[in-house]
Amino acid sequence: MQQLARLQPLNRVLKWQLAMLAFIAFFTVWWGVETLSAATFGALTAVINTLLMKWHILRAAKTARADAEKNLSSAYRCVAERWMVTMMMFATALGALELKGLPLLLGFALTQLMLFLGNSNRA
Repeated sequence: MQQLARLQPLNRVLKWQLAMLAFIAFFTVWWGVETLSAATFGALTAVINTLLMKWHILRAAKTARADAEKNLSSAYRCVAERWMVTMMMFATALGALELKGLPLLLGFALTQLMLFLGNSNRA
């Protein structure tokens, strides 16, 4: 199933995101536990989004196969679910957990950037 879905680029992105998560955790520990937890929570939000995307790709390869309409529907659903998960995790972090906003957003943005850098075409 993994060959059918071509998950190698997404697996490479996950490796880059996990490396960035470790980098963020290592370098934010000096600013205290609050900053560390906020930045790590933001980075985990991006990693969870990528895992959700991987799950949708596997699901589409299994259920939709070559049906373009089902594949497009799955893609739209994936985008909507990723937005909802991101908003819910940010609301949880800022509202319920009362984490700092700037480290949260920086952790998310830096880890989400790996989605583009880790998925670049290799010549």
